[in-house]
Amino acid sequence: MLLKATSTTRELIERILPENGVPSLRIVLNKVESVLTRYIEKAEEGLPIVGYHFSFPVEYLLCFDCVPVCLEATSYFLATFLAGGSEYYYDLMNNWGHPFHTCTSQKGAMGMSLDDLFKFDALISPTAPCDCTIASYPFFKYKENYPLIMVDLPFLHQEKSYYYYADQLKLGLSHLGKIIGQEPDFKKLKEAIELENQVNRIKFEIFELIKATPSPVENMYNPSSAGSYIFIGGTPENLAFHKEMLEITKTRYKNNEHYGGEERVRSIWPYMITWFSIDLMEWLDRNLGLSVLFDIFNYNFADPIDTNSDLDTMFLGMSKKGMDFSMVKQSTEFFEPFIDYCVNFAKDFSADCFIYTQSIACKQFGSVPQLLREALRDEVGIPMLLIEFDAGDARMTSLKTFKEKISMFVQTLI
Repeated sequence: MLLKATSTTRELIERILPENGVPSLRIVLNKVESVLTRYIEKAEEGLPIVGYHFSFPVEYLLCFDCVPVCLEATSYFLATFLAGGSEYYYDLMNNWGHPFHTCTSQKGAMGMSLDDLFKFDALISPTAPCDCTIASYPFFKYKENYPLIMVDLPFLHQEKSYYYYADQLKLGLSHLGKIIGQEPDFKKLKEAIELENQVNRIKFEIFELIKATPSPVENMYNPSSAGSYIFIGGTPENLAFHKEMLEITKTRYKNNEHYGGEERVRSIWPYMITWFSIDLMEWLDRNLGLSVLFDIFNYNFADPIDTNSDLDTMFLGMSKKGMDFSMVKQSTEFFEPFIDYCVNFAKDFSADCFIYTQSIACKQFGSVPQLLREALRDEVGIPMLLIEFDAGDARMTSLKTFKEKISMFVQTLI
């Protein structure tokens, strides 16, 4: 389903849009299609299929000869590309008895499992970033009898926490290897991590260019980049995608160009975009001249992981990256650091406003918006729009409603 949806969408873009239309989406679909094709071939050869949580960096699984499948990304990619999205699978799980207010990213995958679309040899997830994760993943163990590994991720971000999580990663991968009958190949793991170190450097360069006015990066880069990392991290295709995007970004920067024609408003989305309709990003660029500089899944830079020292050093770097991953970091800290770096983002990227999308599932963030709104007003002097929604289900807050709310908000800014 994923491959067909990806291939069809790519073909539509290439046949219908002009050559320079949404390059980030065009390029990333090509790369994802290549990796999915390779994974399907591996699955047909009988290699183990390992489901993983989006916050468990996929390159860590490449120490095994397996087929990695991200549950959350599958649910939301299909929500993006299929008519009706993943709503059928959400309803399956609601009717089965899972609470309606839990995260649709996991609920979609759970519904697909009930519909016999998923078969896993094992699953692995950290105990983060939220209660929905911990409440939903045991379904696969107790209802579907899939082996489940929960890697304990501590709440405090202290040095001892990083060492603890490094040990948890070692134990988790060791346990996974025993389940699928393979020994971890740390040489392959190092190669995948080194690829992502390169990707991280390129992304950092892109984000330095985003600070320019107008921003030289189209809004669609945000879901494209997030999807590429979560789906195809640790692969040459992910590196190739970011290299191509860097060249496009540099060209626009040199020519002082904005993808949508004119940049009228610069916004930061400190939480999620509308995965049920990522075309909102294009509409904001083209129709409102509103740049979405980045969202929670894209400003996730970690220090390069040292692969040249011993394994303990490498796992410590892996631990820090995992604990500081986007959404994990914000959800496993107190709110003060989140407020601080949002204020700093507003200053560093010359933002005119914030647009905060409060997901029904992410209750750990429920008290943050008003505090952030006050901080942005008092310390930077910019407003924040709050929209409550479900990132994967358009039936809570529709695309039409999003457009109306943001259009009215932009009118007050211009």
